[in-house]
Amino acid sequence: MNKQQKETKIFFEKDVKNWSKKSNFKNAKVFNTIHERNLYVLNLIRKYNLKKHLDVGCGPGDLAFESSKLTKKTIGIDFAKNMTNLAKIKFKRKNLVYLNKSFFSFKPEISFDCISANGFIEYLSINQILNFFKYSYKYLDKGGLISVSSRNRLFNLFSLNEFTIKEISLKSFKSFLNESIRLNFSKNIHSFLTGSKKKISKIQYKQPHTGINVKLRHQFSPDQLANVLSNFGFKVLDLQPINFHPVPPSIYSLSKEFKTFSNKIFFESYLSKCSKLSFIPFSSSFVIVGKKK
Repeated sequence: MNKQQKETKIFFEKDVKNWSKKSNFKNAKVFNTIHERNLYVLNLIRKYNLKKHLDVGCGPGDLAFESSKLTKKTIGIDFAKNMTNLAKIKFKRKNLVYLNKSFFSFKPEISFDCISANGFIEYLSINQILNFFKYSYKYLDKGGLISVSSRNRLFNLFSLNEFTIKEISLKSFKSFLNESIRLNFSKNIHSFLTGSKKKISKIQYKQPHTGINVKLRHQFSPDQLANVLSNFGFKVLDLQPINFHPVPPSIYSLSKEFKTFSNKIFFESYLSKCSKLSFIPFSSSFVIVGKKK
């Protein structure tokens, strides 16, 4: 376990009660990033009638529990023992299992038609991220879906804060700006994917503090992760903006109305005549979905 994973484990073992509170769907008047990511996966399971779900980095277990109401078998896995212990206490169903285990030591007895990983890959090394996609492909049925959330590298360009200043100093700034423009002009996922393909890499600057005591939390762009999925044999099906910001982050939390509007974008982007890809550069996160060929 490297320094990044040690910091991650320490943080989430200590933050379990707070994270559970933030993950709870009940009585949530405004949905946060965790809720939006989880709701997207649940909508995916409903849409494609998926029956065998593996939730990687399941945390306090809310997504896996809601998923188990729709599937024949749901497994939630997390390497933070306090997280899975709480999940086992809070949520019980015959078709639901929580495992305190690293994904990389997990040897499933069954294959899955859905693997989700929300708030997971940002805490892995680049090599571990590549292995995650490799193993996920192996564990999925043919035609199975993988849904992965990522902190959005493109958002740095429009957040107008320390992240923006650091991005401007890099040669990659123009490339990420062009990707943002492509998203805005792309009518659908197919037209976006015809553009250039970027490789994933570690950000070459010290990241500003984000409120989570892990010094390195990766950020990627849709193009980067689409390239990874393609390289491992997946067909990219969808991109979903998560936590859209109608105003800069410095004032986003000052009014409930901003977050309410953000939720409106999340829900209406499924039905809107305009391309939801246009919202991604202004969203702090996104979800990408791949289908095993």
